[in-house]
Amino acid sequence: MSIEEYPNWIRGIDAFIGLVTVLVGFWILFDPALAEATLVVTMAIGLFLIGVIRFGKGISMGGLSMTSRASKILSGVIAIVLSILSFIFTTLTVVFLITMLTFAIMLIGLSRIIVGYGEKEKPTWLRWGNILGGGIAFFFGFFSAIFQGLGFFTLRLMLSCVFIVLGLIRIAAASKGELT
Repeated sequence: MSIEEYPNWIRGIDAFIGLVTVLVGFWILFDPALAEATLVVTMAIGLFLIGVIRFGKGISMGGLSMTSRASKILSGVIAIVLSILSFIFTTLTVVFLITMLTFAIMLIGLSRIIVGYGEKEKPTWLRWGNILGGGIAFFFGFFSAIFQGLGFFTLRLMLSCVFIVLGLIRIAAASKGELT
C-alpha cells in the first residue's frame, strides 16, 4: 500500500503503537525494580496492542497475498488471546506465563518473516526490516522460552530488545507510509 492509500489516522495509530512498544521495551530494560509479575503484565499489554494492530491490518489491508493476510490475522489473534489469558490466569507461575507470552512473540516474529518474504511489491528496506526484525523477535522469543533458567536480567534484556525492534519497525513503516 503506497503512502497515498495510507490514511493519516492509520499512520498515527501505527506510530503511536510503535512508540508505546518501544517505551515498553525500554521500561523492561531500564527499570531495575521491575518484578517478574510486572514483566508479565508489561509484556501482555505490549502484545495485546501489537495483536490488535496485526489482526486489524490483516482484515482491512487491500493488496495482501493470502499468506500474508492469514499470517497477520493468525498472529494477531494468538497474541491477543495469549495476552488476555495471562491477565485472566494470574495465579499461574510467572515462568509459565512468560513462556506463553514468548510463544506469542515467536509467532509475531514468524509472521513478520512471512510478510517480509511474501510481499514482493513492498520496498526492499521494508521487506528486509520485516525479515530481520521478525528473525530477531523469533530468535529472542525462542531463546527466552527454552532457556528460562538464564536469569531474570537476561530474560529482561532479550525481551526488551524484541519490543524495541518491533516498535522501531512499526514507527519506520508509519513514517514512510508503508503498512507492515
